[in-house]
Amino acid sequence: MSYTTTEFGTWANYGDQYNVSVEASVGDAISGGDADWRERLEASGAFARIVAEYRDAINAALPERVALAGNDFYGPHFKDDYTWDGELDIAETVQGVDLMAIVERNDPLTLDEIGRDEMHSKAQSPAKVASMAMSRAGVKPFTYLPHPASGRPQALYRAGEVRAALAKRPGRGVRPSKSDS
Repeated sequence: MSYTTTEFGTWANYGDQYNVSVEASVGDAISGGDADWRERLEASGAFARIVAEYRDAINAALPERVALAGNDFYGPHFKDDYTWDGELDIAETVQGVDLMAIVERNDPLTLDEIGRDEMHSKAQSPAKVASMAMSRAGVKPFTYLPHPASGRPQALYRAGEVRAALAKRPGRGVRPSKSDS
């Protein structure tokens, strides 16, 4: 079945009145972060992945036949072709997508950060502890960037994959207290 489409409005109309593109809105969302971290997001490809995942989440939240394409929203021209009842509030739909959760899932972590911050390792070399844990869990780096000090390749892992793997490790369940024994 075919239907005629029309532009419903732009990203600035419904997504973010202060930015003309999804990329600019994501850039604003991460602008408060450390400059080295923002550079790592860009260099690792995580920024592009965040933008793509944000676009996909918005499109999944929109009703059938309505889509964000580029920086414009499109949908059926005639009301008979609408797949929703009542008024469509595109801005509310976009606001319902949690961009910061997408950023957190795609945050590129080094082995040192995984060991120190995620695993809370007190070992002399938290990166070695993290490396063994990631290897055992089957989590692979998504890219490598030069280490800022040594220039050697440094593995980067997506925070969402790391956290999911760490949560599944044996011994992470509820343990009975001594009074329950």
